Amino acid sequence: MDSPGGELGFSSAFVPTPIDVANIKELARSGVCPMDSQLSKLRITMAAAPVELDRYDADIERLQTALSRLTSERSVLASYTDFCRSVLSPIQRLPNELLADIFDFCLPDDLYMIFASTTDDEVDRLARRYLLQLGQVCTRWHRVAMDTPKLWSTIAVDTEVWKWSFIGDARLADLLESSLARGRNSPLTLHMGISNSDSDVVVFEALLEHAHRWKNVFVSSSGAPCVALSSAMISLDQLEMLDLNVDSWGRLPAFQNAPRLRYLAFSGYVGDLPLLPWTQIKTIVYDSHDTPGPRYSPLSVLNRAPQCANGTFYLDLRECPPHEPWEVDIKSRLNQLFFQLLVSEGDDAVAANLFDALTLPNLEALEIYPSDGTSPPIWSSTHFLALVERSGFDSCLTWLAIRAVVSDEGLLRCLRALPKLERLFFTECGSSPASFSATITDNFLRGLFLVRGMASVIPNLRLLSLRCGLDFSDSVYADLLATRARLFDGKSAFGANLWWFGPRKWEFSVEAMERINQLALDGGIIFNTGEYNPAVHDSD
Repeated sequence: MDSPGGELGFSSAFVPTPIDVANIKELARSGVCPMDSQLSKLRITMAAAPVELDRYDADIERLQTALSRLTSERSVLASYTDFCRSVLSPIQRLPNELLADIFDFCLPDDLYMIFASTTDDEVDRLARRYLLQLGQVCTRWHRVAMDTPKLWSTIAVDTEVWKWSFIGDARLADLLESSLARGRNSPLTLHMGISNSDSDVVVFEALLEHAHRWKNVFVSSSGAPCVALSSAMISLDQLEMLDLNVDSWGRLPAFQNAPRLRYLAFSGYVGDLPLLPWTQIKTIVYDSHDTPGPRYSPLSVLNRAPQCANGTFYLDLRECPPHEPWEVDIKSRLNQLFFQLLVSEGDDAVAANLFDALTLPNLEALEIYPSDGTSPPIWSSTHFLALVERSGFDSCLTWLAIRAVVSDEGLLRCLRALPKLERLFFTECGSSPASFSATITDNFLRGLFLVRGMASVIPNLRLLSLRCGLDFSDSVYADLLATRARLFDGKSAFGANLWWFGPRKWEFSVEAMERINQLALDGGIIFNTGEYNPAVHDSD
């Protein structure tokens, strides 16, 4: 009996069973005439089949129509739900200011790497492709991306690309001017790569119209002086930081009218620096890489900047005559001074000449390191002590970081003259790759013992950070920590960092470790130790 059509569809009573299907196939293969009883059943099925198939076709059409409706309705509902989810998403409730901050974090890391660029890179930088892509998400995102000036407040231009670009200066200039306009009056950070071509003029014509917005300026060039700026007498009311990485500048006046300029980073020959408001400079950073002339001469800029408080100098001193005094006399009121020195192996005069050239009566922090992977300087205790006396370090120096070749007694001699020192960082090293000079010895550690009622070396020490080869007894080191624990002011724990050079495996004895752990548990010390890792421990 037929099943009526319904939600499950029509089902004919003439649908054969699996056995019926197997039998008819066997008869068809064998070519044998079926029996009379089989013939009758087959004829009845054949007579009913057209009507039954028509009923199937009708029901299939009905079900397909229903399926199409269901599919369409589901798609509409799913799309509507997605929109609901988007409308109710937490990001939709963020204020525009916070959304703009998120956009700012989406800035590609290499966006301002202006060297080895292609035309596509330059177009992406000038057009802010990543912001344009974010603006395609929705109308609100587009409005935030296009109408938030701070998102357009950093401009990177490499005119070396312009010089060879197939797009042409006019098109690139349009992109630059569009980005500048979207930044409105927001302070500008500029990264400028100068090629000393006609493209420089096009770029600077656009940038100089916004000179009143310049806040942080980075200029790089590898050629003749920047002609585009040579005649520009501009007022840079917001300029605070200037970074000049150029071969030759001449005496350009472009940055002289900058009342807020406090930070100067530069490379190149000191005599070619443009005119600058030296009396207001607070921080100077210098890199002498590939600089002609005496490599110590950049120190002379400290005499031009009487208000400078922080100095960082990366000096290549390999070509300095080893036993000739430097023709420079630096008297500066610096508070912090960092040196990274590139010296010839075994040169024992560099540190002495450096110390002799300086008088620093206000210095609070001094760091001296070799360039990465190069020979360390050989420390001169005698010349350093002369610097200490000349500058009055006994009353001002509180921070000292050294990576140099020095004996344990030599270092102790220097430390005895620094009673105000609070933080000492020292890294052992050899005068050549094949040698190693142990400075941190039992003798040195005992020299730092703090004993009540007795004159002690650096009595105000709060932190001792050592990177060394462990040529001392752990019991002596534990004794040192015991004499220093909480003795500074009765409140502050004494900081102790001990990093050893790998791959040597080293552990404290059980007794020494128990003493140190107990000092830490009592709150007398804060102790850190382990294998030295430059990426981590050079900043401790």
